[in-house]
Amino acid sequence: MVVEVDSARSTVATLRLVEVVGGVETTLVGPVVARVGRNGVKRDRREGDGTTPIGTFGIDGAFGSPRTARSALPYRRVENGDCWISDVADRFYNRLVTRDRCDTPNEDLSRIASAGPYEYALTTDYNTSPIVAGKGSAIFVHVHAYDGAKRTKPTSGCVSVSRSVMKRLFALLDPAKSPTLVVRVKE
Repeated sequence: MVVEVDSARSTVATLRLVEVVGGVETTLVGPVVARVGRNGVKRDRREGDGTTPIGTFGIDGAFGSPRTARSALPYRRVENGDCWISDVADRFYNRLVTRDRCDTPNEDLSRIASAGPYEYALTTDYNTSPIVAGKGSAIFVHVHAYDGAKRTKPTSGCVSVSRSVMKRLFALLDPAKSPTLVVRVKE
């Protein structure tokens, strides 16, 4: 999955899902409009800076609100209490846990799924090996969020696309093919 922005400050990107077999690249999805962080993209992002990290990251799972999802990736249906930890002082930083309450600054996956953006979402291995507190957490590919005028909104650091594109990505991504997310500035 290749996400390209025109400049590091841009919040609008182009996403393509490509498959490379024997050196031949085939586009499976796109190009489609995607959104990135409200402050653009950055190689050395920090927690809460509103940027999407530049680089190549593995896509290692999927989650969302449907009971089942058409995906070969490991899938988790979010439940009340599912919380992705973004609190740099929490020992479970940048991990999914289940808690009685998911307090800010952490990501309440069930609440966000109910609102739409995490109805379908893909997890990445950004900042997971090793996890460095403060380097950034919860970098996903998910469904767009919309403002009151029904315009797509930039993210807090994730990549977002339309619901229909997310469903296609779910169906097409195969863990046996080691899917990756590449975020870059066009040259």
